[in-house]
Amino acid sequence: MFGSIKDQLTQELSDIDAAGLYKRERVITSAQDAEITLDDGSTVLNFCANNYLGLSSHPRVVEAAKRAIDTHGFGMSSVRFICGTQDIHKELEQRIADFHHTEDTILYAAAFDANGGVFEPLLTKEDAIVSDSLNHASIIDGVRLCKAQRYRYANNDMEELEQRLKEARAKGARHIVVVTDGVFSMDGYVAQIDKICDLADTYEAMVMVDECHATGFIGKTGRGSIELRNALGRVDIITGTLGKAMGGAMGGFTTGKREIIEMLRQRSR
Repeated sequence: MFGSIKDQLTQELSDIDAAGLYKRERVITSAQDAEITLDDGSTVLNFCANNYLGLSSHPRVVEAAKRAIDTHGFGMSSVRFICGTQDIHKELEQRIADFHHTEDTILYAAAFDANGGVFEPLLTKEDAIVSDSLNHASIIDGVRLCKAQRYRYANNDMEELEQRLKEARAKGARHIVVVTDGVFSMDGYVAQIDKICDLADTYEAMVMVDECHATGFIGKTGRGSIELRNALGRVDIITGTLGKAMGGAMGGFTTGKREIIEMLRQRSR
């Protein structure tokens, strides 16, 4: 029955190409670095990677990865709650919590999974999520998976955020979560975390910040937009990645209040 959809897909792909939106991959044959080699043999400067600190090819990072494979093998061989939790996972979770001044951390295969899995275990139709209009697609998908009431405010617009908080409270929301990117990757805007926390305090809401494009290099000690806005200790849920500034091949995390993280261990998918 593929023939019935083939023509449709062919037309849609043609439309994407005609609109100038067709994605074409550049194949790199060297390690990720400031200067990279492409499969046609050319060498170019790389201005578009998320490897902000150049750690993905740093000799100490590479050597640490080799040592971990020697001592712990390659792959977990199981989900975490059966026999997939190793000592290095727990050590990393604690170090992330210490770094972000939080109580506990849970690791995910990717930050997309962290954002996708955070809302549904914590919130029901009695609750509300207030989301910045420019939040990452992973947050949008996570919100869609949840039955909570949904509100959206214009990017970094604190007046509209307050209005949405008032609306959620007026409709009797039990719990409210304000969610925002720390740094909006497409534009480079930094969220006003301090003002968001002030409004959250006023309307008794929680705050969640996605720090994927901030952890490791934004803020005085690299603790992200939360540190930059002097809001350390005020954010309830932080999601982030190990695959950008931190130089990892993959992996994401959610860190925050102990009870929140424990519920994610039990029910996050």
